[in-house]
Amino acid sequence: MSTNRAIAWNTSVQFLGKIISTAIGVVVVGLMTRLLGQAGFGMYSTANAYFQVFAIILDFGLNITLIQMLGEHRGDKAFEDRAASATYTFRLITAAILLTIAPFLSFFLNYPPELRLALFAIWGSFFFTVLNQIVIGIQQRHLKMHIVAIGEVAGRITLLIGVLIAWTLGWGLVPIVLIVSLGGFVNFIINTLVARHYASLRWNWDPEFWKMLLGRSWPIGVSIFFNLIYYKADTLLLAAWRPFTEVGIYGAAYRVLDIFTTLPFMFMGVILPILATAWTAKNFPRFRSLLRSSYTVMLMLALPAVAGTMVIGTRVMRAVAGENFAASGGILKVLILAAAVIFFGTVSSHAIVALNLQRRMLPIYIWTAVVVLAGYIVFIPIYGMWAAAWLTVASELTVAVASTIMTIRASKVTFAISPILKTAGASIIMALVVLPIRDVWLPIPLAVGCIVYVVLILASGAIPKETLKELLFFRRGTTTADIT
Repeated sequence: MSTNRAIAWNTSVQFLGKIISTAIGVVVVGLMTRLLGQAGFGMYSTANAYFQVFAIILDFGLNITLIQMLGEHRGDKAFEDRAASATYTFRLITAAILLTIAPFLSFFLNYPPELRLALFAIWGSFFFTVLNQIVIGIQQRHLKMHIVAIGEVAGRITLLIGVLIAWTLGWGLVPIVLIVSLGGFVNFIINTLVARHYASLRWNWDPEFWKMLLGRSWPIGVSIFFNLIYYKADTLLLAAWRPFTEVGIYGAAYRVLDIFTTLPFMFMGVILPILATAWTAKNFPRFRSLLRSSYTVMLMLALPAVAGTMVIGTRVMRAVAGENFAASGGILKVLILAAAVIFFGTVSSHAIVALNLQRRMLPIYIWTAVVVLAGYIVFIPIYGMWAAAWLTVASELTVAVASTIMTIRASKVTFAISPILKTAGASIIMALVVLPIRDVWLPIPLAVGCIVYVVLILASGAIPKETLKELLFFRRGTTTADIT
């Protein structure tokens, strides 16, 4: 299978899986918001944000570095087995220590008893998730993202069944987060059982490799540490200074954002090892072509999402979370701007890794984190969730612009303006078509918007015919071994 076709296949499978898992996730969020109410969902959002801080620290750039190293040593089975098993072992040890300490540290915070219990109950969700990240990196290297999609959907189905049971029995916050942990376990088991057939996940105490891994990953790890300051500090500081009802309204919109923005990271996880291989082999035309196509794909997903949300965002939040969360619609309209920036910026951030320019981005991450954290401290006590939302947009925009400029300068990649204009035009026209019917039964404007946008994109030629042929047809005589 050709490189483009293999990428297209994996992306298509991810996209289909993401559609299914997103639909299930939206239903789960709707059930949880209605079951827990604003304050209860606010505590759930706080518990998630609290543990995500520790999960992001645990990441330390290991996932991206592992994918990059596997791409650089493509075909070297001995190195791959050593890298996979050593990285997995290191993550297992550090996760067991840090995540176990995390809920006990909450006793130093002014959290209500129910929230503290929820932190202990949600431990499993994050433990299995951080281990799963390493396994998914291996799946990405072998372009086996259909397994990742199956695992995610199975985990979401488990979660949905559990939440439906909780809904029927009237369970509260703590049982629900236990169910969330169970869903994470199912996802992890499916990925692990498959990945172990083509990569070693055995126990491997390998300090020498860990030293090499951390030596390469620390710039990414430091960057991620400062990223978490502006990525999750908003929810935690909102919980510190505002009532949990407001945290719940903000958290409901943010949860939709979290579900939506997993797609670009999954897509670029597939692209990164191929980018790293192309750059290492000095195959600059291929590197630039993949990079250019990745930016185009992200724009074609992000721009219509922004346009559509501006028209029916409030209706979407009412349908998803219930009338009590109607105010989340306004927050969603702000956060969708951050989501669009994340889509585009994810391409640049992964390209930075392939180009080995992580250290040059450190000052940007540090400066952004310091300024945005100061903004949170000054403005959240006054303006609450609106300050959190707009500062999130500002921080994501700053990092995305800086990383994109650095990527363009280093790779010499160029862009055609025509696809950008056509995509923007199709998104605006789609929004104008949906505007008069925005108050009818919600599936109608959603379906009309999707159909109009797809038709306009195809009719305008925003996607070249050659690319469409590559996406739709296999090339005979090629295999995944051709992906170099």
